[in-house]
Amino acid sequence: MTLIEVGPRFCLNPIKIFGGSFGGPTLYENPFFVSPNQIRALEKKQKAGKFAKKVKAKTRRKMHELSNPLEPDEFADMWKE
Repeated sequence: MTLIEVGPRFCLNPIKIFGGSFGGPTLYENPFFVSPNQIRALEKKQKAGKFAKKVKAKTRRKMHELSNPLEPDEFADMWKE
């Protein structure tokens, strides 16, 4: 008999280990576990911050354009006849 590995290795990341089958006192809790919902919420907040930065830059640009208007170009209507 020979033992052959058929597929990829399967590793479990235990979150909590209870004293009973599906409940009871908590024997072990992984302090480094971060739930997928927390990861998604953090990514969403980062994207929201990125969008807020773009909006702020756009308003700053608009205010700058209003406070510093362009001088009229003397050659703008040179080719219009």
